[in-house]
Amino acid sequence: MATNNKKGSLLTFVDSMFVVAGEMIEQNGEDSYSYCLGNKFGYIGVFDGCGGIGSRKYENYDNKTGAYIASHVSGLTMLDWFKKFCAADYELSSNNIKNICDSIKDNLERELKIFESSSATAAIKGSLTKNFPTTASMILFTSNKTEMYAAYIWAGDSRGFLLTEDGLFQVTTDDIEIDGDAMENLSNDSKLTNMVCADGDFKLNSRIISGEEKGIFVTATDGFFAYFSTPMEFEFMIIDSMLASDSVETWKSQLANYIKKYTGDDFTMGVTVYGYKTFKALKKSYFDRHNVLYTKYISKLADMSDEEKVNLWNDYKKNYYRGD
Repeated sequence: MATNNKKGSLLTFVDSMFVVAGEMIEQNGEDSYSYCLGNKFGYIGVFDGCGGIGSRKYENYDNKTGAYIASHVSGLTMLDWFKKFCAADYELSSNNIKNICDSIKDNLERELKIFESSSATAAIKGSLTKNFPTTASMILFTSNKTEMYAAYIWAGDSRGFLLTEDGLFQVTTDDIEIDGDAMENLSNDSKLTNMVCADGDFKLNSRIISGEEKGIFVTATDGFFAYFSTPMEFEFMIIDSMLASDSVETWKSQLANYIKKYTGDDFTMGVTVYGYKTFKALKKSYFDRHNVLYTKYISKLADMSDEEKVNLWNDYKKNYYRGD
């Protein structure tokens, strides 16, 4: 399971890094992703092209939508940015997170503007349109040899999480019009208030977390979490599919098969596992959490009314928002 054994580098702490992704329409999925692991820093990001306001198609870009182009260009841009970030050996800390976000924003805006300027279709201006719009949920991380230190950077409603043996913690906050919690947002059809786009009219949010010796970084588009009836089912899916697997490759397949039963959208989830060393140790670490989830929450959902589900969520969310 270990990615590398190079002593003293981040590669010794990261056990595995992977993405699970699927399209509703083959070759036209509006999700994208990129990831990279270096000696000192790691990066993983997912992008969900905003299909409504970015639905215009461009003949000179193989008739792809603006949403498709935005997410894929953003993924490639971030990969290029990250490699330059590593080469420059910058610091990843609260002292320079604003500079990091500004640099990422400048790069995303510049690359999307290149596509905008050479697009075959004239832009239609208005409050309901954006040129090449996409969400972004990214995690930059490093290690001080005993614990991980991560910066979550995002725009829109794709989410970043930390999963530990204590449960799932949502680190990011959705950029949406109605300020609801994760349960309320499953039924709210709320508009995005912030997204990456070519005109540069967006911001990148950030949040830094530290202190975990082992855990799982998760970043996902809404196709992976928005089609369950409750947020706790998302955590259960991750752990249940893990325990049903005998390797990382099997886990990836299990996750894809699991989410296909629920989702009605393109789906993308990036996963970085660190601190467990072996897949066997990883599974053992989450055995008790799986039992708690199933006994206390999941086993009860089928016979519950919507009101009862909300009450169950109110208990679960105390831990889900434990970092707030």
